[in-house]
Amino acid sequence: MARVAVITAPNIGYRNTGMLTVDLAFEAMRRRMGDGVEASWYTLHLPQTVPLRGLREGVRGAELPFRFRSLIDEVDTLREHDAVVFWGDFLHARHYLVQDAANRLLDYGLVKDRGAARALLNRTLLLADQPDELLDRTLSYGGTILHNTQSDYEDKEYGPLFTRLMTRSHRVWVRDPLSAAKLGHLRGDRPTDHFGSDAALLNRPGDLAGLPVTPWSQDLPDGGAIGVFLGARTKIPDWLPGFCQGLAERLDAPLEWIPWFDGAAPRQVGHLPARPGDPTVGDLLGVLPRYRLVITDTYHLCVNAWGAGTPVVCVGAPEPVPTTDRDYLTLSDVKKHVLHMAYDAADFYLPTAADSPEGHERRAERIVRLVEGGGAAAVAERIRAHAEYSANSFTETLTSLLG
Repeated sequence: MARVAVITAPNIGYRNTGMLTVDLAFEAMRRRMGDGVEASWYTLHLPQTVPLRGLREGVRGAELPFRFRSLIDEVDTLREHDAVVFWGDFLHARHYLVQDAANRLLDYGLVKDRGAARALLNRTLLLADQPDELLDRTLSYGGTILHNTQSDYEDKEYGPLFTRLMTRSHRVWVRDPLSAAKLGHLRGDRPTDHFGSDAALLNRPGDLAGLPVTPWSQDLPDGGAIGVFLGARTKIPDWLPGFCQGLAERLDAPLEWIPWFDGAAPRQVGHLPARPGDPTVGDLLGVLPRYRLVITDTYHLCVNAWGAGTPVVCVGAPEPVPTTDRDYLTLSDVKKHVLHMAYDAADFYLPTAADSPEGHERRAERIVRLVEGGGAAAVAERIRAHAEYSANSFTETLTSLLG
């Protein structure tokens, strides 16, 4: 039995539905590889980390495949595995290490200062103390270094460790073409295809069918509905609720709220109806293929809806200039825009910047035409085809590495 250590971003309480689909995708890939691969799961903070509220209600009763181990406490046990896989997210981006990850260590009282946080993160996420032979059997899939810049590499602590990990690792796939270009420059192997998909896209139809569901997801209105989840990531402009209602009228499909994040309620978008009941994660994912359209400002809802074949109107704001350590670049809208540009889906990216009523009218007409005329289906197929190609590349590489 080959042993693979899988390192993922922390998802406290499994409250982030999208990050859960990322992790579930590795389990789906592992199952496809047969019975010869055993996964050990590692993350910085266990899902049931206290003093937070424990696991979200929507995953209770689900037989999740994860039995996470603390990467902080057990980083040296990575050496006991035949391969190490970093799976998804911003885990190797400098801004993640100095912002999100460091702040969480400080907030939880696990370190005394930022210097101690950086040292711990260097050990766990950049494998600073691990031998070269461990990096030789390390893969990374679905991450991003979208916001890395030359000044990051000139950081005397981050630059050499990041470069060592990226160049010594057996193979690296990143989830966007800009990160892929940066990686090609760094590794000097530009002909290598470093552009992988977002890891959540590696879930195939049926992979998530075992998650528990309730009557919440069973019935949609005749002709379908438009799922809406807004206000979690982007400030919603005054004109957007009317724009959403106009799309609903054109497509003859009602708007309804989809509570993508745990505890999320309709806000900033008028009085949207929300279905009665408490949906499970299985409900939220199971309903996506049956929507006519999804309108959201949340990256992984975009990813999962497109992956399910459902077109997405993705709402994003102009890029602000970060001014503090709490202005997380991981939440920047750039990743959403790049996702849609990478797959010729920019018609579906809706900027919040001011536009004329005529401009909104033209944009709405184009979206409806693409949804009804097959253009949206072509985008979804393009995304699906790339994910399948990338999944095969990852599986073949991991299989070869495991011997």
